[in-house]
Amino acid sequence: MKVNIVVDARYKSCPGPLLALAEAVMKASPGQIIMLLATDPGAPQDIREWASNVGHKVLNIEKVDETYRIYLEVLG
Repeated sequence: MKVNIVVDARYKSCPGPLLALAEAVMKASPGQIIMLLATDPGAPQDIREWASNVGHKVLNIEKVDETYRIYLEVLG
């Protein structure tokens, strides 16, 4: 998977990761892939719900050590 933008929101508590991702999405073009790095345990569920509500696609969520890697495709 080709990642176009990396957003490092590690060590930010809710709603920090979501706000950082939303800001990156506003600057991204449709079809781009954003990888969000987050340590907040609530981030995966928050991002899933937000993406569903605003029309973007969560491609994958993985946890490496204490960091979540959340991959989001920006849709039109």
